[in-house]
Amino acid sequence: MSPAISGAPFLIFFLTLSLHISFPTAVRLPTKVPSFLPGDNSPPTEKYWFSRLPNTPLPKPLRDTLQPGYYPSVIRDFANGEKISVDARQKYGKNYNGADNHKKAAKSALPDSTIFYLYNDLHPGKKMKLLFTNSGTKVSFLPRRVAESIPFSSDKFPEILKYFSLQVNSEEAEIISDEIGYCESPNMEGEEKYCATSLESLIDFNVARLGQNVQVLSTEPGKKQEYTVSAKAEMRGEHKAAVCHKIRYPYAVHYCHVIEGTEVYVVPLIAADGAEVKAVTVCHLNTSAWSPDHMAFEVLKIKPGPAVCHFLATDTLIWVPKKDQDMTP
Repeated sequence: MSPAISGAPFLIFFLTLSLHISFPTAVRLPTKVPSFLPGDNSPPTEKYWFSRLPNTPLPKPLRDTLQPGYYPSVIRDFANGEKISVDARQKYGKNYNGADNHKKAAKSALPDSTIFYLYNDLHPGKKMKLLFTNSGTKVSFLPRRVAESIPFSSDKFPEILKYFSLQVNSEEAEIISDEIGYCESPNMEGEEKYCATSLESLIDFNVARLGQNVQVLSTEPGKKQEYTVSAKAEMRGEHKAAVCHKIRYPYAVHYCHVIEGTEVYVVPLIAADGAEVKAVTVCHLNTSAWSPDHMAFEVLKIKPGPAVCHFLATDTLIWVPKKDQDMTP
């Protein structure tokens, strides 16, 4: 077993600022992956989404991955172009204690951007310098049958490397090891999580937890600059949500987890250059049980306890139960 997997961090609240990898180069599907054929091996489409969620619009980040040729289905060269992204993959929780390297990278990359902010700062007129980016994982879903045929567990790590023709000491292997380690890390108390390797499994997990009367929200893209909250933020759902982050992997995989004790808002913003953006923010209402070393407290110069908020990446999806007054953003 890879040392990186056996020593995978006890994942609880990964930093809002997380290293992510760009995926610029597509390669052929491995020989084990069958050609797309009619039936169970056909590429995923919107049909399954609307069969399970007939009253929920398909969010743009998923719609893009379903457009033929928009992204490659499988890529291999995903260890180049390392950079920092705001909320490349937000991990919710309360006992995060490590990842000093991520902290240092975050500080050096975005010293003048808002990472976390206080709940009371979510009001019209508030100004924040923000960077809305995505995870950098520009890959599409595989057909469900194909995805389920590919090993995805730490005890199958050698088979995964062989499948993608990767060396055990390569950076790509380390990334795969880390991501599977995150998926297999113990749940914190009250948390339920799952790594969805297909569109269908992504939908099934969230429908089973939140039902079919849901909204699926994502942040609109916007370049790094100063933004002003232009109107009252709209709360969506109640105090429960499921968040799905696209992880660094050769094909589309989402790390999903159900979180409680939160409020989800759609925040209207106006940029310094006049651009308008609707951004999704999550506010954690009680941080008293979080580690005192959590980056949020360091950035905000506070102690655990107060409600803390952060924006989501543009390809992070958040599922919330609909309320009667909710409207599609």
